[in-house]
Amino acid sequence: MPRPGAPRRASAVTVLQDDGRVNINVLDKLPFSFRSDRSFKKRRGATWKKEKRGKLFDEKVLQDFAHVPRMNIAILITGSRGDVQPFIALSKVLQGPPYHHRVRIVTHPNFKGFVEENGIEFYSMGGDPEKLMAYMVRNPSILPSLASMKAGDVGMRRKEIAEMLYGAWRGCTEAGDGIEDLTDNDIPFVADAIIANPPSYAHIHIAEKLSVPLHIMFTMPWSPTTAFPHPLANVHASKATSKVANWTSYYEMDLLTWEGLADLINRFRVRTLDLDPLSPLWAHLLFTRLEVPFTYCWSEALIPKPADWGPHISISGFFFLSLASSYTPSPELQAFLDAGPPPVYIGFGSIVVDDAQRLTGIVLEAVKKSGVRALVSRGWGNMGGSDVPDNVFLLGNVPHDWLFPRVSAVVHHGGAGTTAIGIALGKPTVIVPFFGDQPWWASMVYRAGAGPEAVHFKKLTADKLAQNITEALKPEMQIRANELAAKIHGEKGAEKAAEIFQSMPQMRGTACALCPDRVAVWKVRPTGIQLSAVATTILVSRGLIDPHDLTLCEHKRWFVEEGPPDPIGALIGTTVGWVRAYQTIFSDFKNDLSQSPFPTSHHHTPSSKGTPTPPSPASGLSSIDRPIHPSALRISAFHRPHHRKHNHNHKLAPALGALASRTLQITLLRGPVALLYNLANGLHNAPSVLFHDPTVRSPRPRIDDIASGAKVGGKELVYGLYDAVAGIVVLPYLGYKDAGAAAEAEGAGFADGKGEDGDGKKSKTHRKGRKRDRALGVAKGVAQALAGAPFKVCAAVAGPMGYGAKGVERQVAGWIAEMERKKGQKGQQLRLPDCLGSEDTKMKIMSACEKVGGHESVRWVVERRVLQGCWEMSRLEEEMDDGAHAFSEEVIRKWEALDRGRRASRASIVA
Repeated sequence: MPRPGAPRRASAVTVLQDDGRVNINVLDKLPFSFRSDRSFKKRRGATWKKEKRGKLFDEKVLQDFAHVPRMNIAILITGSRGDVQPFIALSKVLQGPPYHHRVRIVTHPNFKGFVEENGIEFYSMGGDPEKLMAYMVRNPSILPSLASMKAGDVGMRRKEIAEMLYGAWRGCTEAGDGIEDLTDNDIPFVADAIIANPPSYAHIHIAEKLSVPLHIMFTMPWSPTTAFPHPLANVHASKATSKVANWTSYYEMDLLTWEGLADLINRFRVRTLDLDPLSPLWAHLLFTRLEVPFTYCWSEALIPKPADWGPHISISGFFFLSLASSYTPSPELQAFLDAGPPPVYIGFGSIVVDDAQRLTGIVLEAVKKSGVRALVSRGWGNMGGSDVPDNVFLLGNVPHDWLFPRVSAVVHHGGAGTTAIGIALGKPTVIVPFFGDQPWWASMVYRAGAGPEAVHFKKLTADKLAQNITEALKPEMQIRANELAAKIHGEKGAEKAAEIFQSMPQMRGTACALCPDRVAVWKVRPTGIQLSAVATTILVSRGLIDPHDLTLCEHKRWFVEEGPPDPIGALIGTTVGWVRAYQTIFSDFKNDLSQSPFPTSHHHTPSSKGTPTPPSPASGLSSIDRPIHPSALRISAFHRPHHRKHNHNHKLAPALGALASRTLQITLLRGPVALLYNLANGLHNAPSVLFHDPTVRSPRPRIDDIASGAKVGGKELVYGLYDAVAGIVVLPYLGYKDAGAAAEAEGAGFADGKGEDGDGKKSKTHRKGRKRDRALGVAKGVAQALAGAPFKVCAAVAGPMGYGAKGVERQVAGWIAEMERKKGQKGQQLRLPDCLGSEDTKMKIMSACEKVGGHESVRWVVERRVLQGCWEMSRLEEEMDDGAHAFSEEVIRKWEALDRGRRASRASIVA
């Protein structure tokens, strides 16, 4: 689907297939998604003026500190055990030397034991991966079957996704493990950086809220490239070249995903994170436009890095978690391995099928026909039975790195992790794909010559499986598998990924000015000096810093809401947003009526730390917006039959009140503001998207209240008019300069005598070509200036209205949220430990926390940072004893020296 403002020609026709993949037929020569993405990459010339106050001195302090400080890193993972296991290997590297980060894996509760037994901190995101796998096998297509919709599977999966979104936020900001009640021994946690796989979905939104670095790591390609299509897409190009078709497939798949989850993600953004909603019409370009760092966890020996991937995209090699050294096989398994030639491994991991007996029958018959011995893994699908032949052994949970060296070939579903370990150990691989990216991995293995052509599960028969097993055991395939293994041998994917993560530009400048081995979490106004949690605690407790002068650091600002590409897109996006908003409020009304009026308890005990429970979605949300404790479900089930009529009357009045309030907000405030704001953004972006104008300023400053909205609107007015006039001179000059640089590069061969005529002079043809190119560059610049000037003037006019209105909306929303927060938390107060010194200091800190206005999520993070500093100070006192006093004195000495230097610098500037 083309973006708003594209030519009327369709760029692609998308057809959903039964195997979970999508057929994409590209019709025109250059899809708009391809053109618009290239325009975003050119927008690097002009930016808004940045705040300079306090920056220069802080950079001088940190210039001798090159490495990244110790951080709290949250790793968000959605998927099966095979998706979690590689990140355990990465976590071990990151929390060991030389990094020493505190790493927490936020994933499904099923994997708590698996994560913790490897020495990694765990937090429950929620969700059940076994149910998810069963649902995906039954519904491999993006659209669910009619039977699943009738059975309520879709509603359950949506509730699960909403639970995981909120669970990911808690995992980045909350102590404990997300399952047990909080205790005084739980260590405060707020993420300083986030690593995630794309299906966790909450990653970019939480990173935007916390203003922390984000790094995506995955086992299949998620970044647009011309080298190969999206793993879930079957591309068919007509007039378009295959490269453009491949590129387009990523946007089509991303757009389809956004269309299905937009309401859940926007509800999470608005009600949990207090962020603006995003339109699916342009939100699907986020990762590419923001150039979010990506690391792909495969070997370049199998899939080389495409040439059109930028420096922010890297390939590390496979992540392997070594489990073989700690595994001891059962006597029965060892006896089976010793009794004959190496068997064939057959297992489908976390795949859950409806008819396990049918699959077992196919496997056993294929083993009989191929005449091999086999190890058959039961897996989550519970394969096997009581009647198995002597040449088959049923396996439980056995580490692949121990088992695969003892087998002759492997047969599996094509999961990334199983594929990786099989190829790395030189085993011919037979893949039976079920859904998702598994056919893509099957094609990669087949292309590399390490396995036969795959047969999809729905087409699988005993004869076809036996044929593929026989082919995999041929000597030529074994030779090719060994060649690949030799190339992969020695790669240390987890170690390389950790190095890439540390080396990204977003990780620079995150250190404390006084304790450079610790990450800065506070910024002192008005100097801009960055301080760690423990350094701030020491200085506040000694009265050297007023808590009211502190604000949270923003190490990486993600400019997510750039808005529509042009005015037409603004109108379309606003209309779609209004329709979706009204749909949401009526859906909420229905859910409000269906909710139990009895209070549901959170699994955390508020009194356990004397602090309020973590910020849940705003009151009045539908049941999918917050996790429900099992005890609450039991209470509801117990009371509902006896009070049904009373419950309905009890819920109707507040539900109607919430419906009226939300309708008025959308009609009178959010709707009109969205129109003005989108129009201002569309006019601002149009010259870049439509005419590839490199001088369009981006990103704009954040709008949080009336003052910032007026400031941004004023800048848009001034810069818009200035750029419209200056562009008449600047754009032709840039066109001339770029054309000249290109011509010089093209004519570099003349330096070694190539292309010279008999007199040793440059050929007339080259000189004429260079003049022509420069003339065309100037003409192009003039055309860009003339075409973009009307949009820039209109943006200058619309900016004060649109951005000013947005500031008013944010301010009003903040006031409402603050009133609701104070009403909901009445009587609750942050309890501070004695390490903060006098009661007067504690009162100042609590007063500063109380003055944190707006949404409860902001205050929650502020309070967690305060408690983090207190805990770190207490830990120093326990570990260092007398050394804690010396550490505090050193921090104070450095602060006083820093403060003297700042005052001297200011005095010299005034003089």
